[in-house]
Amino acid sequence: MKQAQAGIDDPVLRNAAVESTKTQDYVAAAAYWGTLYDRDPDEADAAVNYSRALRQIGSVAQAISVMQRTHINNGENADVLAEYGKVLAAGGRADQAAAMLNEAARLSPKDWSIHSALGVALDQMGLYEAARQHYNDALSLSADNPSVLTNMGLSYALSGDLDQAERTLRRAVADSRADAHARQNLAIVLGLKGNFDEAARLAHADLPANVADGNIAYLRDMLSQPALWQKMREIDEPAGTSPSQDSSSRDVAPPDLVSSMPPETGLSLR
Repeated sequence: MKQAQAGIDDPVLRNAAVESTKTQDYVAAAAYWGTLYDRDPDEADAAVNYSRALRQIGSVAQAISVMQRTHINNGENADVLAEYGKVLAAGGRADQAAAMLNEAARLSPKDWSIHSALGVALDQMGLYEAARQHYNDALSLSADNPSVLTNMGLSYALSGDLDQAERTLRRAVADSRADAHARQNLAIVLGLKGNFDEAARLAHADLPANVADGNIAYLRDMLSQPALWQKMREIDEPAGTSPSQDSSSRDVAPPDLVSSMPPETGLSLR
């Protein structure tokens, strides 16, 4: 594809890149934007779109490399800062991501996707209340946005509030714009609550049968562990409701849902 694109004029190539992005054909988008980036690595727009496409196909390390270079000469470009922050969050580098995204939000305070991505970074740092403040900021700019609701639902799950996680993710899934992340995260939450039948239906909506069945089996196996169920009960019980419960048992941290979730689920970074 690279060889075929070598003789294509920039305007034609850019139109193809934009169209591929619109149709969410991210493999093609990465190829088209990548060619434009190779021709002019200093063009911020091509770099940002190339990085975004790379993120969507899972090439996070390559996307980080692109944005590291682009950021050097575009440190005050809100789009560059936002994409750099998002790709750092996708790579699990939450502290650096939050710094980039805070600066991007200062420069572009009306961009809902920046606030949503900042929420993701804060969730990765365990700052769930602060994260949800940014999700609410994002929703005030883009009402009922399923991408934001997906991240907020996962935030509730990470903090142990599975009921609120379910309600939030159901709002996301009900929107026609919702993507696979919303449905698969809802499937995970329903599975964690023991509703395996509905979880399986949602899992099969987007995933190959063997992957969906594997995810549900993974959840069943994970939840068969008595220690995890005990943690779930301790999270759900208000402090002081059990006379025999001492302070050490009340302070048990939520289960690590990030590492426990199958790889087909995850955050919705736009």
